[in-house]
Amino acid sequence: MKYKGIICEKCGTEVTLSRVRRERLAHIDLASPVAHILFFKSLPSRIGALLNITLKSLEKILYFEEYIVIEPGLTDLKQYQLITEEKYQELLDKYGEGKFEVGIGAEIIKKLSRRTKSKRIVDNPDLFIQANFKDESCTIRTKPLFVYGRYNKKIRKLPQKQVLCKSCNGIGCHNCNFDGLETLESVESNISNFLIKKFDGNQVKINWIGGEDQSSLVLGDGRPFFAKILNPKRRNRILRKSLKLEDISLSELKKIPIPPKGSIAFKSKVSIIIDTKKSISITQLKKLDILKNSEIHDAGKNKKNTQKRIYKISYKKLGKTSFLLDLLLDGGIPIKSFIQNSEITPNVSELLDNQCRCKSLDFKNIIL
Repeated sequence: MKYKGIICEKCGTEVTLSRVRRERLAHIDLASPVAHILFFKSLPSRIGALLNITLKSLEKILYFEEYIVIEPGLTDLKQYQLITEEKYQELLDKYGEGKFEVGIGAEIIKKLSRRTKSKRIVDNPDLFIQANFKDESCTIRTKPLFVYGRYNKKIRKLPQKQVLCKSCNGIGCHNCNFDGLETLESVESNISNFLIKKFDGNQVKINWIGGEDQSSLVLGDGRPFFAKILNPKRRNRILRKSLKLEDISLSELKKIPIPPKGSIAFKSKVSIIIDTKKSISITQLKKLDILKNSEIHDAGKNKKNTQKRIYKISYKKLGKTSFLLDLLLDGGIPIKSFIQNSEITPNVSELLDNQCRCKSLDFKNIIL
């Protein structure tokens, strides 16, 4: 190379081979921000879409042709209105400095783009799209869908709720396929799998109206529940009012705008088979009549003294040390504790002066 190593007197650049540019790095400090042409003019304009400004207006701001109004103040201007240099000077003479705020160039575009982080046009949109212009990624979320229904359980040994994985305690591991749940069948898994498949959702959260043991049956109209389907992609699909799943049957299914807040009062019709330590007679069972229309007080550990009521009671002797007890009572009473635990007053064991044990417990109906 003829002039290699010589430094230009005008620009101070050294004359050398072109491949040197790949070895020597440089950094330029700009006097003011600039807008990248790809984010500015590529259709659709990323900056224009972010600020809800047309490409023509954006071009006037970036090329210092017109000002954009940031804060109109006491003037008759509107926010994000464009004004010329002559109009700006005219407003300055009329209102004075500091009475309104305008900006021009890429610097004001940068300032406006930062403001959009805390601003949404709709507070609760059906579809939310989050765009990341740095890595050109996009995240799409949909509004949750709420479903009300009832379920009947006519087989035993089926738990109501899914159990957390014992290996990871719900965090997620290889044993549970990173779901954090055991693979055991349950009422929750039946309902969740159906709703996820139906509406193509990511996850289902269920709010139960009461609960039961895995050995209990749920008969009658069934137990009510409210389901929240997260990120449903097919929210407009038709939902049948009733259907049968593998282990349970569903009824009264319907979409609702939003579930009720707080606890929901309900009553339960239950049928209980009770074993006693000593032999029992009909005369002794008649002592249970005092429970009709009586209040039940639960003052257990870590609980407030709550008051619930029993409305109806009937009983039938089955054997020397067993009997059947049918109750209509407020939801929320721990029934097994009511049969055999002295923390609840009154309770069956104390009234009969005989240690009782709940052999089986079935729900005939749940009334809202």
